[in-house]
Amino acid sequence: MSVFLSEEWLEELRESTSDLPKQKGVDGKVKFVITSSPLGKVQFCLNVSEGQVAKLVIGADKESDVTATFKYPDAESWFKGELDTDLAYMNGQCKFEDDYTCFMYRLRPLFSSEIWSNNLKVLLGNTQFE
Repeated sequence: MSVFLSEEWLEELRESTSDLPKQKGVDGKVKFVITSSPLGKVQFCLNVSEGQVAKLVIGADKESDVTATFKYPDAESWFKGELDTDLAYMNGQCKFEDDYTCFMYRLRPLFSSEIWSNNLKVLLGNTQFE
């Protein structure tokens, strides 16, 4: 069982999302910044190409289209599917830098897909939260 947002967990996230079905036009690089976590500040970048996670870079990757910043409890809720992205943005639970339309529109078909949610449910079932 891996700890949420640990390097081991991020590798499992990459593996669980690497074989998603292709979706034309669902492309972008999202840097996630999670603050106030038990592991400190966690940063990673998802490189999405045609709806598939082509690459996951652990750490501060300077090449991203958008940066999404969450506090730890909000990140946990978002990955669990309990926090709607639109509401999180409007309530200040998620902040975006650079091209927020990448996250909110171009990548929505991935992040709101049933297969993304199902893959995360399996991953989160084997995740330790602090």
